[in-house]
Amino acid sequence: MRIGLIGYGRMGQAVERAATARGHMITGVIRRDTPLDACLQVAQQSDALIDFSHADAVLAHVELALQTRTPLIIGATGWDAQREAIAQQVQANGGSVLYAPNFSIAVQVFLQQAVSLAAQLLTLEGWDVAIEEIHHRGKADAPSGTARALATRLQHALDNRRTAQYPAPADHRLPDAQFSVGVVRIGSEFGTHRLMLDGPYDWIELTHRAKSRDGFAYGAVRAAEWLVGRTGFYNFAEVLHEILAHKEER
Repeated sequence: MRIGLIGYGRMGQAVERAATARGHMITGVIRRDTPLDACLQVAQQSDALIDFSHADAVLAHVELALQTRTPLIIGATGWDAQREAIAQQVQANGGSVLYAPNFSIAVQVFLQQAVSLAAQLLTLEGWDVAIEEIHHRGKADAPSGTARALATRLQHALDNRRTAQYPAPADHRLPDAQFSVGVVRIGSEFGTHRLMLDGPYDWIELTHRAKSRDGFAYGAVRAAEWLVGRTGFYNFAEVLHEILAHKEER
């Protein structure tokens, strides 16, 4: 498969390593200052584009993918407010987009299991819950997309009987119907997400910690392999079981 990279920072380089390790070819790199004709050339020569650039450029990259009919993987975060409008644009134009706040396959399993456990225990009296995420100082959005996804899934599982609060109130106690989402920014931490459950007799803590960026890159490449030949606007978590069952042609 021929893959075009959008952005060539540490994540873009990790995607290149993961793609070539799986036998794929990198056709080119689209950067912020790449001329439009060069962007079009990379997209037209690629079977898929993988975007780990910036939230403010996502819409332009979607339009590029739609113009060239190239499947697009979006790993950039912080564009949640645009998601519905972009989804409608992709569907209306028969495009092909798959996105995730976190492409780590292990994180997706972690989210499923954490929400299931919390939803069961929070039906009992005396149980409380909180979420914490830790990332490097250079991360642009807070809370992380993964922490937001965990909080949103938990709210849905609880039928919104409890809602996420970020940041924690500074001038009053946290209401019983809310749970806090804590954020820490330090050093070069790749990403840690923690769900904490406090009960009358037990404390349970589930933690996922990324060892490198390579897991995110691997998941994005697997997603690209699955997306080629399909149209629609997909969430990685919703089609993960199909992605893992997919055998790409070599």
